[in-house]
Amino acid sequence: MFSEKDLVERSVEDMAAEVKDLLAEAERLREEHDRALEKEMLLRTRSVEARPTDAELAEQFWQEAEELHEAARENLRLSTEKRLRAADVQHRIDVHDLIESMDNSDKVWSRASRAGRR
Repeated sequence: MFSEKDLVERSVEDMAAEVKDLLAEAERLREEHDRALEKEMLLRTRSVEARPTDAELAEQFWQEAEELHEAARENLRLSTEKRLRAADVQHRIDVHDLIESMDNSDKVWSRASRAGRR
Protein backbone atom coordinates (compact mmCIF):
# COMPACT_ATOMS: atom_id res chain seq x y z
CA MET A 1 0.00 0.00 0.00
CA PHE A 2 2.78 2.38 -0.94
CA SER A 3 2.31 5.42 -3.11
CA GLU A 4 4.69 7.66 -5.01
CA LYS A 5 4.48 10.09 -2.08
CA ASP A 6 6.36 7.53 0.01
CA LEU A 7 9.37 7.80 -2.29
CA VAL A 8 10.00 11.52 -1.96
CA GLU A 9 11.05 13.55 1.04
CA ARG A 10 8.18 15.59 2.43
CA SER A 11 7.80 18.00 5.28
CA VAL A 12 5.89 17.12 8.41
CA GLU A 13 3.37 19.79 7.47
CA ASP A 14 2.77 18.13 4.09
CA MET A 15 2.28 14.77 5.76
CA ALA A 16 -0.06 16.26 8.38
CA ALA A 17 -2.12 17.85 5.59
CA GLU A 18 -2.28 14.49 3.84
CA VAL A 19 -3.52 12.82 7.03
CA LYS A 20 -6.21 15.47 7.41
CA ASP A 21 -7.30 15.07 3.76
CA LEU A 22 -7.31 11.27 3.98
CA LEU A 23 -9.42 11.28 7.12
CA ALA A 24 -11.88 13.77 5.61
CA GLU A 25 -12.20 11.65 2.48
CA ALA A 26 -12.62 8.49 4.57
CA GLU A 27 -15.40 10.15 6.54
CA ARG A 28 -17.14 11.29 3.34
CA LEU A 29 -16.96 7.77 1.92
CA ARG A 30 -18.30 6.32 5.15
CA GLU A 31 -21.25 8.72 5.06
CA GLU A 32 -21.94 7.74 1.45
CA HIS A 33 -21.82 4.10 2.54
CA ASP A 34 -24.37 4.74 5.28
CA ARG A 35 -26.70 6.65 2.95
CA ALA A 36 -26.47 3.91 0.32
CA LEU A 37 -27.37 1.26 2.90
CA GLU A 38 -30.41 3.25 4.00
CA LYS A 39 -31.56 3.63 0.41
CA GLU A 40 -30.87 -0.05 -0.23
CA MET A 41 -33.17 -1.04 2.63
CA LEU A 42 -35.87 1.31 1.33
CA LEU A 43 -35.64 -0.23 -2.14
CA ARG A 44 -35.79 -3.76 -0.75
CA THR A 45 -38.89 -2.84 1.23
CA ARG A 46 -40.48 -1.34 -1.87
CA SER A 47 -39.56 -4.48 -3.79
CA VAL A 48 -41.27 -6.73 -1.26
CA GLU A 49 -44.35 -4.49 -1.20
CA ALA A 50 -44.55 -4.33 -5.01
CA ARG A 51 -44.00 -8.06 -5.57
CA PRO A 52 -47.72 -9.08 -5.33
CA THR A 53 -48.92 -6.42 -7.77
CA ASP A 54 -45.99 -5.77 -10.12
CA ALA A 55 -43.25 -8.40 -10.23
CA GLU A 56 -41.28 -6.52 -12.87
CA LEU A 57 -41.15 -3.32 -10.81
CA ALA A 58 -40.27 -5.35 -7.73
CA GLU A 59 -37.36 -6.94 -9.59
CA GLN A 60 -36.21 -3.53 -10.78
CA PHE A 61 -36.21 -2.25 -7.17
CA TRP A 62 -34.32 -5.34 -6.05
CA GLN A 63 -31.65 -4.90 -8.74
CA GLU A 64 -31.19 -1.23 -7.81
CA ALA A 65 -30.79 -2.31 -4.19
CA GLU A 66 -28.14 -4.85 -5.23
CA GLU A 67 -26.22 -2.17 -7.14
CA LEU A 68 -26.41 0.16 -4.13
CA HIS A 69 -25.18 -2.64 -1.89
CA GLU A 70 -22.11 -3.15 -4.07
CA ALA A 71 -21.46 0.60 -4.21
CA ALA A 72 -21.79 0.81 -0.43
CA ARG A 73 -19.31 -2.03 0.04
CA GLU A 74 -16.83 -0.33 -2.29
CA ASN A 75 -17.20 2.97 -0.41
CA LEU A 76 -16.61 1.18 2.88
CA ARG A 77 -13.52 -0.53 1.44
CA LEU A 78 -12.15 2.78 0.16
CA SER A 79 -12.91 4.49 3.47
CA THR A 80 -11.01 1.80 5.35
CA GLU A 81 -8.11 2.05 2.91
CA LYS A 82 -7.95 5.83 3.39
CA ARG A 83 -7.98 5.44 7.19
CA LEU A 84 -5.17 2.89 7.01
CA ARG A 85 -3.14 5.18 4.79
CA ALA A 86 -3.75 8.07 7.19
CA ALA A 87 -2.62 5.92 10.11
CA ASP A 88 0.53 4.95 8.21
CA VAL A 89 1.40 8.58 7.44
CA GLN A 90 0.61 9.60 11.02
CA HIS A 91 2.95 6.86 12.22
CA ARG A 92 5.70 8.34 10.05
CA ILE A 93 5.03 11.76 11.59
CA ASP A 94 5.19 10.27 15.08
CA VAL A 95 8.49 8.53 14.30
CA HIS A 96 9.87 11.77 12.87
CA ASP A 97 8.83 13.68 16.00
CA LEU A 98 10.34 11.01 18.23
CA ILE A 99 13.65 11.15 16.35
CA GLU A 100 13.70 14.94 16.60
CA SER A 101 13.02 14.83 20.33
CA MET A 102 15.82 12.28 20.75
CA ASP A 103 18.19 14.52 18.79
CA ASN A 104 17.29 17.45 21.05
CA SER A 105 17.69 15.38 24.22
CA ASP A 106 21.13 14.25 23.03
CA LYS A 107 22.17 17.89 22.64
CA VAL A 108 20.81 18.78 26.08
CA TRP A 109 22.49 15.75 27.67
CA SER A 110 25.78 16.60 25.97
CA ARG A 111 25.63 20.20 27.18
CA ALA A 112 24.71 19.13 30.70
CA SER A 113 27.51 16.61 30.91
CA ARG A 114 30.05 19.20 29.72
CA ALA A 115 28.74 21.78 32.18
CA GLY A 116 29.25 19.37 35.07
CA ARG A 117 32.95 18.91 34.25
CA ARG A 118 33.86 22.57 34.60
